[in-house]
Amino acid sequence: MIRIFFFIIFVSVFILIFGLIQLLLLRQLNRVWWKKSWIRRAAYALPIIGVVSVVLLGLAEYHRIGWLSSVASPVAVLAIVLEICLMISLPFSGALHLTERLLNWMAKRRKTPLKEVPDRKRRVFLKGAAAVVPLATISAGLGGIERAYAPAEVRVKRFRLVNLPEALDGLRIFHLSDLHLGHYVTIDDLENILARAAKLSPDLILVTGDLSDDLEQLPAVLDKIATLSPRLGCYATLGNHEHFRGVEQVRAIFARSPIPLMVNEHRVIKVGITDLLLGGIDDPVTMHDIAPDFFSRSLDTTFSSAPDNAFTLLMSHRPDAFPYAAERKIDLTLAGHTHGGQIGLAGRSILESAFPHSYLWGEYTMNGVRLYTSSGAGHWFPFRLGCPTEAPVIELHRA
Repeated sequence: MIRIFFFIIFVSVFILIFGLIQLLLLRQLNRVWWKKSWIRRAAYALPIIGVVSVVLLGLAEYHRIGWLSSVASPVAVLAIVLEICLMISLPFSGALHLTERLLNWMAKRRKTPLKEVPDRKRRVFLKGAAAVVPLATISAGLGGIERAYAPAEVRVKRFRLVNLPEALDGLRIFHLSDLHLGHYVTIDDLENILARAAKLSPDLILVTGDLSDDLEQLPAVLDKIATLSPRLGCYATLGNHEHFRGVEQVRAIFARSPIPLMVNEHRVIKVGITDLLLGGIDDPVTMHDIAPDFFSRSLDTTFSSAPDNAFTLLMSHRPDAFPYAAERKIDLTLAGHTHGGQIGLAGRSILESAFPHSYLWGEYTMNGVRLYTSSGAGHWFPFRLGCPTEAPVIELHRA
């Protein structure tokens, strides 16, 4: 109940703040639109609708009213996305309106009417451009919501690795992360992903956390994943959402499932006469201020008494572990958590330049070893723009 209460308060405050900013931008910078009564009514209604839908969603979650959740959730998302789109676009449209007013003022002061026609055309252009900016932004926002409901990409990604043993050449790893089964991702979506992954014949399945936000569905999810029956098995580790939902209950569900949960431990998987060393580390749970030595301690615990000179795979929910894994020459780390920032361009997160050491999405190399951060097979906030959901099958090859 406390978690739901804080969710309602936090998201409601977020919506109201963004709604206030939107109203100020309309009133101060876009006065020509503010004078229209239907725009004013819509501007006031948007944050109210958002807050009401968030309250209803919280009540539906607490009382487990499925149909109400399925109605309130998309309405809340739509309100938040529209507010963000308007907050981004209204300053630009306001600047265009300001330019138009300046041209009008200058035109009134002119004594020669010879340039009246060009000025009028410029003013018409500015009016049109001012309207196009928010319309384009809102269209992109709606497109991002629509794209979030598209099927996750399931395709082979080929990695060439210098230290790959010959026995592992061609090994296929199905990497499933951040499914977030619940409001926006269903069992049917998972079955669709698994059916397409099965056609690619993975040898090993690795699940790097945040599998289900509805623990009642978690046993069925694990059973369905295990039905792929890859020759080297299925393994999983924890994400922060497993901790949020109740890690002890999650551990108990895994204990009864066919998929081992690896938390700060390793296993040696025999591939012919070759050892494949697989490790899985715990998640720090917190969203910020991670203890500086958390990943170092986790890796030391995970690989204590592990054999030397084996090809090493690491499951880490967060890519933050990568620098520490690179120090220890762990050959390949698979991670998720970031969702790629959910906005991307040309196969990279658009936030990459702002957070260069966050390893938000894609393939990274350090000290001769690799990381792949999945954008996730699902999400808890349905918005994807240039950063589709994915469940890649990683195929290893000798360089």
